[in-house]
Amino acid sequence: MKTTYKILSFMLMLFLSVSVYAQIPEEIKWEYLKKTYAKDSTALQLTLNGKSLNGAYKIPLDEDSYALYTIKNGMITGEAFWYTNGGTLECKLLYKRGVRNGLKENYDQNGKVWLRQEFKDGRQDGLSEMYSNGQLNTKSEYKKGKKYGKQISYSSGKILSETEYKDNLREGISKTYDFQGNLISEISYKQDRQDGLSVMYAMGKRNMDFMFVAGKKHGIGHMYKPDGSVIFTSYYLNGEKVSENDYQLYINDTK
Repeated sequence: MKTTYKILSFMLMLFLSVSVYAQIPEEIKWEYLKKTYAKDSTALQLTLNGKSLNGAYKIPLDEDSYALYTIKNGMITGEAFWYTNGGTLECKLLYKRGVRNGLKENYDQNGKVWLRQEFKDGRQDGLSEMYSNGQLNTKSEYKKGKKYGKQISYSSGKILSETEYKDNLREGISKTYDFQGNLISEISYKQDRQDGLSVMYAMGKRNMDFMFVAGKKHGIGHMYKPDGSVIFTSYYLNGEKVSENDYQLYINDTK
């Protein structure tokens, strides 16, 4: 009976020691690993001496930081963590078969989120938010790695700017505001260049406006008094200021 008890005790201790050891991540320097990227650079496979990694790993990235990864068949999967060598968590992100999928969060020295991004199939897809001292500074939308939708910047919870994007380029109306919420500007963009009417405001009232085509002033511009009446009118052709007569001649020739 005593012999059986000793054997069982020994086996239990052995099992516990193996279990504890299995949870300790193996440390391998990043520079020693072979990295094989997919053609679009989204997926990554890690091998050492021709063999795919499997298990939990601590991988120093440089002198100041390291990563904790769970790797299956050479591909990072599940939650991953990046730390400073002082043990401060810098980033938490999610992988699926070697590709970023899900939420990624970066932290400051106080443990507060300063960057939050959503990924799908290795590319940014969804919301991207930047914070300062716990307050939202910038919010953007992404599709397949490109800005697509509205980007908003804030200060103390108030909107300072709103810009529309399509395929990573400004497209549509971009607005800026003062700290009282009054409009400062409304600028029209097409493929990241000013195109259409651009309006400037002073104390919430229209101050001046110009027409743009393909990034150049082209058309009639005005400057206004606070009561809305026009102070003077200016004329532009392909970015150059011209006289009213030359402008009218051009308009008549293009009819």
